[in-house]
Amino acid sequence: MFILETFGMIPACLRSRMKLYDYTANSVAETKTFPQTAISSQELFIYCNSAEVSNLSDVFGFDPDTVINCTDLDESVRYTSYDGYDFISLVYIEIVDKDFILREINIYISFRYMVLAIPDHNSEKLNRLEAEMLRAAESMRDKQEHKRVMRLYFLLFNELLSDFSDTLESLEDELESLTEQITKNADEELLSEISRLRKMAYTAKKQLRALSYLGTQMLMDDNGLIDKKQLKYFRNVDMRLKKLYDFAENLYDLSGELLYTYDSKLSIKMNDMVNKLTTITLFFGPLTVITGIYGMNFEFMPELDWRLGYPMAISFMVVISIILYMIFKKKKWM
Repeated sequence: MFILETFGMIPACLRSRMKLYDYTANSVAETKTFPQTAISSQELFIYCNSAEVSNLSDVFGFDPDTVINCTDLDESVRYTSYDGYDFISLVYIEIVDKDFILREINIYISFRYMVLAIPDHNSEKLNRLEAEMLRAAESMRDKQEHKRVMRLYFLLFNELLSDFSDTLESLEDELESLTEQITKNADEELLSEISRLRKMAYTAKKQLRALSYLGTQMLMDDNGLIDKKQLKYFRNVDMRLKKLYDFAENLYDLSGELLYTYDSKLSIKMNDMVNKLTTITLFFGPLTVITGIYGMNFEFMPELDWRLGYPMAISFMVVISIILYMIFKKKKWM
């Protein structure tokens, strides 16, 4: 149901080069390789695509497994503390053309630097998130803010959680709209829509369940990266992650209720059809008995020689039909 968008689907020429904010030197650079002058910097924010992480590996001593993870989308959420830095890998969820697109975002965070690695893509929402992060990184050049790197770290999660919330709300709107359609008419074509939305709800639940654990791991902070003054912001991130998971779980339950509603409406529709057929059978039953009797070829049937036999039989059948109609109408069977 969902689509995995991996590195390499969009030509590299469509992406800008690595962007490096050196807050110690108060400079910004766009480069293909890490400048030697920035090695001694105490505050760095680096924005790059997934392939460029390998260029930074030797500079910062990244674990080789994390570099491989940056270029392979495996739908997994990962938070690992290494010596002096944390590595976070998470999945960005977006609805495109009534389907889920999953893209991997990778983060390296330490006292000195934050590396944000995103694969090449053509997502407007992810472009907006990137632009917001670069705008924030640029604005912090003019601020003598304590731990600017950690501030950007929090802002990234703040933007991600807002986008995830918007995605879930869009899915909720689709489910509500489909509920109204089913209430009006349980068309068999709606079953495929229910199946599609239920699979999407399951995917959202699966991804956000893993993300909900990430907040707890962030607060454990094995490398002691989060300042006490900033701890309350990351507690907020943890709480919002868990609430988003609850939201996704509720949507999955709602999709199950939608399937139950569809089955119920379909059963009611079928029962109504059966009732109508039963009423028709009851209506024509006595008439069938009468025609069956006079269709028998017995030799002695006095009514057959009676001049008024035919019109009387027809009149009798009409009277029976009227009586049955009045009874069914009174009982509201028709």
